[in-house]
Amino acid sequence: MQGQNLTTGPIPKQLWSLAWPMMLSMFFHSLYNLVDAFWVAKISASAIAAVSISQIILFIMISLAMGISVGTSVLVGQNIGAKKIAVAERVLGQGFLLTIIAALLFTIIIFSFSNEFLIISGAVGDILPLATPYFTVITAGSMLTFLMMMISISYNAQGDNFTMTKLFALSTMINLVLDPIFIFSFAGFPALGVVGAAYATLISQAVFIVLALRLLMKPSMMVPLHLKYLQLNWSSVKKVIDIGLPASLNQVLNPLGFSALMFLVSATFLEAGAAAFAIGFRIEFFAFIPAIGFGFAAMSMIGQNIGAGNHDRVRAVLNVSVWYGSGSALLFSLLVLIFAPYIVAIFTADPLVTEYALQYFRIVPLGYLFFAVAFIEASIFQGIGKSWPGFWITFARIGIALAISFITINIFELEIWTVWIAIVAGSVIASLFGLLWLKRALTSAQQEAQHADRSLGTEEVLP
Repeated sequence: MQGQNLTTGPIPKQLWSLAWPMMLSMFFHSLYNLVDAFWVAKISASAIAAVSISQIILFIMISLAMGISVGTSVLVGQNIGAKKIAVAERVLGQGFLLTIIAALLFTIIIFSFSNEFLIISGAVGDILPLATPYFTVITAGSMLTFLMMMISISYNAQGDNFTMTKLFALSTMINLVLDPIFIFSFAGFPALGVVGAAYATLISQAVFIVLALRLLMKPSMMVPLHLKYLQLNWSSVKKVIDIGLPASLNQVLNPLGFSALMFLVSATFLEAGAAAFAIGFRIEFFAFIPAIGFGFAAMSMIGQNIGAGNHDRVRAVLNVSVWYGSGSALLFSLLVLIFAPYIVAIFTADPLVTEYALQYFRIVPLGYLFFAVAFIEASIFQGIGKSWPGFWITFARIGIALAISFITINIFELEIWTVWIAIVAGSVIASLFGLLWLKRALTSAQQEAQHADRSLGTEEVLP
């Protein structure tokens, strides 16, 4: 049977077996945008701006898809742990149907206001004519992005992330090959320009989806996808939305927070401050990958063990995932602190930008450990079926950073380094607050489960 029973066995080994393929998958997925940007940049500065602006709106699409996927994954995992495979299969089918409906609604809305969305995002002048065809093609294929997220999280719930890693690698290689062929003239093939990058992305995603669905529908899967379960059950839909809505909002908070901080920095410290922040954030993304990997691995393990009623094991997963995630983040932060001058030199030679960026890399990496813990906490809350606390942890992290930054640079008129300290402070306070909240939530969940066992007996996770 393809998948893992995560309710027994050594926790560190299982957590690592789920986390490292997820990290690698995230890396390959991020290469989609990097590959597009690399080839499109060879056309013109306006071309790369057109692609970047389009991707801001598309990130919202990914966030919406992630919410539905997380909600479905948690319920599937809980029913696997409860050994209710038939229920898990029905939930999986309903999740896919809900994903298809959401993708169709998103496509209709974006198509109806595509021009307005692009202009609001900054597509003006020469950028708009280039962004419009790229955005149109990508939006037309938004169904593929929604399905990719749903498929990936479906495998994660079953304890199989390695299959996704192989498919993401294949899909990325296809995109890498097709980009220059479609963008530029090659062997008689017409040059499509910026829109060629969009076609290459959709084709590579389509290959991924066809292969992944073919495997997911095999009886050898722990929870296979059955077409007969592509039907809506409103009680299931409500549970998916209860978990998925705050998970989606949680995903949206990060880019919104980045944009707000960027506005504060650029308004006071102009181009030099904005450039330094952009350099730091690009490198910081790689610090997020271990947190994402261990976070989703923990969510999968927590889901199955909550369903099985293994609350002591749930606490053990929390402890191990926090240690692994924070340890990985600490290692990355040390590397950044050591190699900061060389990293900055790759991006800029401007003295002021260099000064600001070096300050960033001497301060902000001190918070990578706490950011990782906060992300893992949010994922574990999702695993126990309570996504709103994770949203508030992220909201607190970003809100604290923004509040301190605004006060220090607008009221006290201090230097840019106070913004970097604010970012660290937000991560530290939110992660410690979240850890206390999570431990209380796990204690409460265990007490409720024990009370239910004594009075009513164990019920199905879903009717």
